Amino acid sequence: MNHDEGNSPDDAHTLPKRTTPTWDMELLLSGATVFALFQGAQAMMAGGAYLLPRLQGDLLVLAEMLFTYGYGGLILLALTFALHLVIRAYWVAMIGMNSVYPNGIKLDALNAGPLAKSLLTRRGRSMEDRIERADNGATIVFGIGVSIVLVLVPVALVVTVMLGFLTLVGWLTGQQEKMTWLIVALMAAVFVPYMVLTTVDKRRGDRLAPGSLGYRLTLAGLEFYSRIGLSRASNTLVTVFSSNIGERRGQAIIFTVILVAMLSSTAGLFLSQKDLGMGSFGAFPDPRRGMPSSVDGRAYASSHEPDWSPTSPYLSDPVVSGSYLRLVVPYVPSLHGHLMEKCASAPEARLSAEEGPRREALRSCFTRQLQVQLDGEKVTLVPEWYTEPVRDLRGLLYMVPVRDLAKGRHEVSVFALPSKELKADEDPPQREVIPFWR
Repeated sequence: MNHDEGNSPDDAHTLPKRTTPTWDMELLLSGATVFALFQGAQAMMAGGAYLLPRLQGDLLVLAEMLFTYGYGGLILLALTFALHLVIRAYWVAMIGMNSVYPNGIKLDALNAGPLAKSLLTRRGRSMEDRIERADNGATIVFGIGVSIVLVLVPVALVVTVMLGFLTLVGWLTGQQEKMTWLIVALMAAVFVPYMVLTTVDKRRGDRLAPGSLGYRLTLAGLEFYSRIGLSRASNTLVTVFSSNIGERRGQAIIFTVILVAMLSSTAGLFLSQKDLGMGSFGAFPDPRRGMPSSVDGRAYASSHEPDWSPTSPYLSDPVVSGSYLRLVVPYVPSLHGHLMEKCASAPEARLSAEEGPRREALRSCFTRQLQVQLDGEKVTLVPEWYTEPVRDLRGLLYMVPVRDLAKGRHEVSVFALPSKELKADEDPPQREVIPFWR
């Protein structure tokens, strides 16, 4: 903010002369977009909760990376504008109060002792100082919030391009299992040279003769990273902020804000898929699925929300009145993809040229790796391919006969059979247990 030392004292009935000239534009932008940003973040969260369970492998990693950066940027921008509006509201209130009571605090009218009054005199700032401080704070919050989002954009683009490139290479070479090492190698190839160039520039930049090979290589490298958004020259707002409050302090603030935004993005996705049981439940047990004498509402379609994508087996309702029990086992690529890939590469599936026999071979192979039990007894039943268009859900449908079951509580369980003999220190496969009543 420019400070004009030659100005006369501010009139209490007008805006202070040192008010940030862009305050009205800031208010317009924040007020017009903050609600849209929160709605956009909510829509993006719903989209992520819908899409991510349907992906696996490299596509899942790529989508999670894009979601983390995108949702974190939206939340950061929305919180920035919301905080800016709060500070601006405080600033407007201070200006209004100063216009009503231009003389500020009247110590004589306070019912306080001399020590409290002296403390108020020593620590209290004038209304003009408080107004200017709030004005400056609002502008800084607005500028830094926007600038940090601009930091995330090039980083997200660079990481996305790298992961997309490696995914393509893995698919073409058939080396998807080496993706982790390839990602580490490519990240090092991109960021280590930048660290080397900046170190050389700091320690020996003044010793490099203009026109020399070292000078030209260092300058060309820094220009390259500047063009892809990984340098100080790429974000003027951050550079101005850091240079005025101290680079280390500025970088610490920016890094903390970005870290909080990324953690909020990850936590938001987790909360959208899990129920943490928040509240003052005290010693009340957590009725998780599969625990004795526990019922999880997510195990029944009658309790599902319309746009929720289940990732665990479920029944139609906890009470079964008909002759059949409708059990749906959703196909979750991140959980069952390896089973389906194993079946797709089986000889009986690969040798079937016609679609019908190939589908039957896949179903037979896939269901052999799953086991369904009713009250602890194996259910010998071939499921049907199942699809639910409303939620774009795919899976297996078991119509289990229950006509002869006695009245009362029963349990159906689903679990994947281990592909080999379990060792003594290995955990058995996770069993999904769903109670129901006749």
